[in-house]
Amino acid sequence: MRSQELIHFHALLVEVRAELEDGGDVPPDAFAAYDAQPVRPSHVHRRKEAHEKGIELLLRGIDRSIRTLPPPEPTPQP
Repeated sequence: MRSQELIHFHALLVEVRAELEDGGDVPPDAFAAYDAQPVRPSHVHRRKEAHEKGIELLLRGIDRSIRTLPPPEPTPQP
């Protein structure tokens, strides 16, 4: 991926994180590793590798959050 694409993807994942956190079912330390690293999507002059690491950490937190969500309620069949 090119640098600009990585930055956009990084920003998109931050939005996904926000949606999960708004739902309230996120483990407290799911994004601790991401929060500890300094690169955010707005840091456009950082190296490509730094954004890749941020993306990886966000994906791990999102994965952990999704795995802890309760299963969806079954929908009644007509």
